[in-house]
Amino acid sequence: MAVVLRSTSDLVYLPDHGFVGEEGALRILAKVNRQIRRLDVSHNLLGSEGTLVLMQGLNSLRHQYSTSDLGLWGLTEINLGHNGITDSVVDVILGYAKKDVMMRKVQLQGNRIELRENLDSILYCLNASQLESLSLTDNRRLLDKSIIRLFDSLSTPHLNELHLSICNLGPEISPSIISYLTSPRSRYLELLGLNGNRLGLEAVRNLINTLERGNFTILNLGLFASSSASDAAHHEEEDGVEAVQPREKRREERQLGQETARIPRLLERNRLLTQRVEAAALRCLPCARILLNAKSPSDIDTAQRAIESISLKTHTPYFRLLDLPPEVIYLIVRHTSGDAAALSDAQFTRLRKDAEGNEGLARAIRRRRSKAEAWKVDRTGLGMAEMQLRDDWLYWGKWDRWECDVLAQPGPAVDSEE
Repeated sequence: MAVVLRSTSDLVYLPDHGFVGEEGALRILAKVNRQIRRLDVSHNLLGSEGTLVLMQGLNSLRHQYSTSDLGLWGLTEINLGHNGITDSVVDVILGYAKKDVMMRKVQLQGNRIELRENLDSILYCLNASQLESLSLTDNRRLLDKSIIRLFDSLSTPHLNELHLSICNLGPEISPSIISYLTSPRSRYLELLGLNGNRLGLEAVRNLINTLERGNFTILNLGLFASSSASDAAHHEEEDGVEAVQPREKRREERQLGQETARIPRLLERNRLLTQRVEAAALRCLPCARILLNAKSPSDIDTAQRAIESISLKTHTPYFRLLDLPPEVIYLIVRHTSGDAAALSDAQFTRLRKDAEGNEGLARAIRRRRSKAEAWKVDRTGLGMAEMQLRDDWLYWGKWDRWECDVLAQPGPAVDSEE
């Protein structure tokens, strides 16, 4: 068949082009030059053998295109969906993602992956990578016990999205997911897709209760079409059974609908909490730097001010703020955020330490200079650079997510200035 390639400046787009096995992989590699950052070869017939050749070739290109003059080269996204891939090559794919520090998104949907083989290597590579998004959607052979191990072992701080919809996963996986969602390991996971599995009513209810009471950071949770019954209802031959089962299924689906209707409100709550803590930290920092680094007037300065006041026959009242106990000053600083409850004790402690002394300010200046040089910032790009600096600072100090103290539970949002 004739192969028609579509590409943009950084994308090679080759889905459903009839690439088969090792020969197809070599033909794909011929299209990858140094300008390419994204590769979509979904809906082909590479199989595990062809995918192995493709990943080995990409690794060679990574070494070839990375130079001291031009810098590192690597892919940011790769889509290998619907290629007949099996377990034998999944660790190779994630092993490449671990080595390529630019790789952010791997899509493996619609393959024959079970996660039965090489699971230790797969989990190690995933946790050691910079991946922000991983899709295993529509891999209906995935083993429940392997997904349990995945959630028990998942510790990467970079993963924002994990797609596990339509994977025929059962309710057995829910305790591991609940343990993960209530642990600090899930801090930066923003999306968890579990639609179209067979979790059942109890597992779905437990997961939503966990979202309500124990997770204040996730922004998208997919639990739709999670009936415990399979899509094709199993009907028995005995009289009456065939009529009873659809009735039970409808009842379960109705109850599932009632449970999943709670999700949008809880996700909106998490979004608002994230905005609260970010706004509070940004408002608090300038005041903290002023108050925590101010010097009390000396006795000589105080005496001089008193003499001037007497000679001019005026009295200017003033309050010696810096003479207050340190813990009172810290409390005042915390309230300069306009939302003192938004910052956990640990977050405020980190912010206070960053604001005190010259080190934090010097670090901010170095970051600004580094960004200016990297982005070659002029006046037109200054706004974008400032936003990036702000986001980097929030991430560095962990002021970009809500944290709960024992005595500081999420409360009503306080209006913040933009």
